[in-house]
Amino acid sequence: MSNDISASGWRIDEVVREKAIDELDLVHLRESGQLDRITDFAAKLFDAPIALVSLVERERQFFPGKTGLDADETPREMSFCQHAMLGTEIMVVPDATKDARFAGNALVTGDPDIRFYAGAPLVSAEGVPLGALCVIDRKPREGMTDLQRQGLTVLADNVMALFRAGKA
Repeated sequence: MSNDISASGWRIDEVVREKAIDELDLVHLRESGQLDRITDFAAKLFDAPIALVSLVERERQFFPGKTGLDADETPREMSFCQHAMLGTEIMVVPDATKDARFAGNALVTGDPDIRFYAGAPLVSAEGVPLGALCVIDRKPREGMTDLQRQGLTVLADNVMALFRAGKA
């Protein structure tokens, strides 16, 4: 079925999303290290151990840019970013153990022990949700500062600029 309903109730055309992701020149971006430099900076901006560029596919989310996490992908059903990519603003989860959407998630109950999550949606110029640039901490937080909010937005815009410049 090409029109799947997301967890938030939005209708997503997964065929269109997969085509948009397939058109990205991710091999070049991975080799260049540009996405990793963005996640390195995002982690420093938040003084957090993990930052990811996450692209959400039908069955998985994968990380073409990452800092502080060994995994290259996780199953989509565990993905916080599948929720974040559907918004127009940064999605903030101050304490995942107290959020009904995530409290039982294996990424919360086990490694990497997600508590705080902030994810800026990555959306193509055509309005196709691709994933999120996110920052993760193993400790709960009240939220983020104005500078962190602005910084994460600017960094997500830079990820999208790299995606647009590097279309295969």
